[in-house]
Amino acid sequence: MSLPPSSPVGELPRPPLLAEVDVVGGRLRLIGRLDSRTARILHSAVSGLLLTEQRRWVLDVAALTVTDHTGLRAIGAAYRRLLRHDRRMTLSGTSPDLQRVLTRLRLGPHLLDDDHAEPVPA
Repeated sequence: MSLPPSSPVGELPRPPLLAEVDVVGGRLRLIGRLDSRTARILHSAVSGLLLTEQRRWVLDVAALTVTDHTGLRAIGAAYRRLLRHDRRMTLSGTSPDLQRVLTRLRLGPHLLDDDHAEPVPA
């Protein structure tokens, strides 16, 4: 296997999206880019979450960049999928831009914690 020139010797290149799961703490941390190429990683992570007894999950998106509509749809799909299995998910570390988009999509009140949820315009 040859490494890309930008990678230090002996260090593998970082994947475009990394999912870290803390089952005991009920946290899923996403690091990297969520887009059409990486949405399946979030889907797979949610599959794993559904195998646990944990009912409430916090999705930490502080180190996540959502780059296209597929990425946004993946977040909504993850929320709905967990909800169908009587689980709850809230987002933590959302950027102001992501908060605005989620609010426009009417997902803000469902996904953002009370401290970050923007009021939905009437």
